[in-house]
Parts: sequence; structure tokens; C-alpha cells
Amino acid sequence: MHKWKNGIASRMIREMEGDSTPEISQVSTQNTIWVNGSFDVLHAGHIELFKYARSVGDRLVVGTDTDERIRELKGNTRPINQQIHRLSMLNAIKYIDQVVTFGSLEEQITRMKESGAKTLVIGSDYKGKPVVGEDFMEVVFFERVDDLSTTNIVER
Repeated sequence: MHKWKNGIASRMIREMEGDSTPEISQVSTQNTIWVNGSFDVLHAGHIELFKYARSVGDRLVVGTDTDERIRELKGNTRPINQQIHRLSMLNAIKYIDQVVTFGSLEEQITRMKESGAKTLVIGSDYKGKPVVGEDFMEVVFFERVDDLSTTNIVER
């Protein structure tokens, strides 16, 4: 066995050898939050949404639609930014811990459940409307910032 059991080098060696069982101190019960959307054209409102959602919990998972799904939902002129670029931007935002994609409603529900999130943060424009996940997550509404929306930006 290795001389220094709990050091960084020792953990790396155990992982390389296939011993990836987490130590008790590494296992946590984080409060995971879920946010989803197209995030086709990122703007300040999105950043404030992510900042708020991350403040509600310990971990933020963001789900985003595939390019194909965005085309199905919003038409052939969308998305403006390709999925690979949207993922790159989302992964660069410090409030987001994980980004996942989904190409259908069923896949969205699966990703939501896989995330372990108990809370969904969504824009206040969805108040009074059906919300995917409301039957198995607490829904928290976030007030829009200065009425910013991708649709308004694209239509300018």
C-alpha cells in the first residue's frame, strides 16, 4: 500500500489502479437545483437566473435542449448558436456545476431525475402554466430581469 493514504498523489494512484470508491468524507448530501432552457443567446437575465438558482442550493445542474429540439420548438431559424458553442458558454459560467442536454420531453424528465435535484428554478413567466417536473420537484419562480428574453433580443 502507499505510504501517504490520504494525500492527493495517493488518491490519484488509487483512481489509476481502479479504486474509485469515495471515502466517507467525500460523500455529501448536496442540495441540487435544476434549471433548463434553450439558452440559445445568453444574456444578463440568464446569468442572474443561474446566480439565483445556485444561491438556493449547493449544486446547480443546467439542462439545455439539443439543436434538433430547438428547431422543432422554435423553427428552422433557430438555434442561433450551435449546441457545442452553447455548452462551452454554459460550462464557463461559475454558478453552474454541470450541464446536460436532452432531445425530447422524455429525455428531459430522465435527466431531471438523474440529476438528483429536488428543486427546479424557472422564470416567473411560467407562473400559472404547466411546468415539466412540477410533479416530482419543488418549483421556485425567478422574476425576469428588465424583461430580458432571447426572443426580444433576436427580434430587434
